[in-house]
Amino acid sequence: MNADVEQVREAWEDYRLRLARKILAELCHEQVLAPTVTVDHGDGIRGYAVRSDDGKTEYTFDAEILALDSWCLDEASLRRSVDGAGFPIDPVALVVDFASTLGLRVDDGDRIDPGDDLSSYLEELINTLALGAARPASSRVPAAELVNGAADPVTAFQAIEAAMTEGHPCFIANAGRIGFSVDDLARYAPEFGSRMRLTWLAVWADDVAFSSMADLDYDSLIEGELGADQRARFDRILVEQGLDPADYRYLPAHPWQWANQAARLYASEIASRRIVELGESDDEYQPQQSIRTLFNRTDPTRNYTKVSLSITNMGFTRGMSADYMSTTPLINDWVRSRIGDDEYLREIGFEVLYEVAAIGYRNPSFNTATEPGSEYRKLLAALWRESPVRLMRDGEELATMASLLHVDHAGAPLVGALIERSGLAPREWLRRYLDAYLHPITYLLFAHELKFSPHGENLILAMKDGVPQRVILKDIGEEVFILGESEDLPPECARARSTESDEARNLGILSDVFDDFFRPLAALLHGHGLIADDDFWWEVAASVNALQAQHPELADRFARWNLFAPAFGAIHLNQLQLRNRRRMADHEIPYSSMVAAGHELANPIAGRFATATRDELPATTAGAR
Repeated sequence: MNADVEQVREAWEDYRLRLARKILAELCHEQVLAPTVTVDHGDGIRGYAVRSDDGKTEYTFDAEILALDSWCLDEASLRRSVDGAGFPIDPVALVVDFASTLGLRVDDGDRIDPGDDLSSYLEELINTLALGAARPASSRVPAAELVNGAADPVTAFQAIEAAMTEGHPCFIANAGRIGFSVDDLARYAPEFGSRMRLTWLAVWADDVAFSSMADLDYDSLIEGELGADQRARFDRILVEQGLDPADYRYLPAHPWQWANQAARLYASEIASRRIVELGESDDEYQPQQSIRTLFNRTDPTRNYTKVSLSITNMGFTRGMSADYMSTTPLINDWVRSRIGDDEYLREIGFEVLYEVAAIGYRNPSFNTATEPGSEYRKLLAALWRESPVRLMRDGEELATMASLLHVDHAGAPLVGALIERSGLAPREWLRRYLDAYLHPITYLLFAHELKFSPHGENLILAMKDGVPQRVILKDIGEEVFILGESEDLPPECARARSTESDEARNLGILSDVFDDFFRPLAALLHGHGLIADDDFWWEVAASVNALQAQHPELADRFARWNLFAPAFGAIHLNQLQLRNRRRMADHEIPYSSMVAAGHELANPIAGRFATATRDELPATTAGAR
């Protein structure tokens, strides 16, 4: 067989197996599936079996159930049989086998109606699979090569961004990219690492909403992003058409968005020259894991640019509206006023990438015909976020925190390569990471009553020689939840306020950090023999205790929003996505609206780990590396 053909075949088999393992692990975690034990292998590892909706198909596998009902499932043990005959593992067939259980197919006894939900979900699942399996061989970079980096730290930062294929650690169908063609994926999907240019437009000023943080204005922003020469060229294009640049505002658009959406729907405005296409940006950009956020490769000190992109991903169309974006810089101003002078955050090197400006187009016809939230109001908008390159210190390297869950094409975890490069014992590496990440995120919740969405893609790790030093937080305006009284919060920022009760406050750590990120990270470390699951959670408990000892002034809040509570409500993210793929939560009470009825997770740092310190190891693991 041709070597290239064989490599493609192996890649598809590997990623089919990976995605099937994730589907089974997450559905077992969310109690959608309830496998029965078939054999006890000892040391906590058992054989399990689960049958399809019609009872004809059986899946068997070996797994170890870790803390937080985390199923550490052995990929190599996965088997599928139909009426007793063996069949290859296929994640698409797996979802079809359990479509009724997942609520994607309705069986009323007289007929089976799959409807559109199953087909649309399968489309996202197949695309998710293909993004991992069908990439060119040049995109498959060994983990050790990624962490050893390039001579240029910016190149190394973006190489990691392009290498990952896992997507969100909990959502199964997380990279649908519905709307992109095969050619579009190669141009614009982050997994291909391609560079692109923005399409710049001049839009009639009366139809545009521009807003910025207090220390920035429109002219300064545009001058900084375009440079004097490019801005002068755009001005000349308007003047040559008899138009006055002062009557317009310059707005960047994703080239796919312009060609496939805006240029078609706004044809009348283009004809009347209320919208004028100015051409491509001089600068080249690289799509990030969040796909509509673009990193400037020509001048990395310039802002990230986030743009409307009307493709569907995880059930949501990724547009951006002028209505929503117009208040984002104001929210960032308020957050900066609250935490910008915090001495503790400054001491530990924690920083925020603020969203400094936003611009959005309000089409007179569509705005009259639609209500706020309509996709037709989300076709042309942009947001500028500070670049982390400006914040880099001597010797630092950057990587999205999501990369800690990356496993390369050969099965090697990137986190293992980082630990190897650091020269530290795995548990010491973990301690450094927890100090850099868990401490500031926990402190922000307890000291400032601010809850962010601190999953992997929203944090950037600043490291030296593979060791995390500090973290940089991003995605503020869309993800922040303001939990306190905050009487100084401007009325325009009310969308960021949350009235979540005291009882649910600790979920900002227990659910968002422990369950959504630490659970898959702990399983990865455990499964690859780097850090045992008990040892991982001992270190987390010791880290929380160390932080609380550092901040006795917060003792009352630590007691009220107890991180050592025996249990907490589980949030079933995949079921939320399947039940309502357009709005999974109520922003005002995010946790109360998402917690699954009747399912609690035992808190892995409660009980025997509650008094953990770094001065001692638990008796069961004393002397472990």
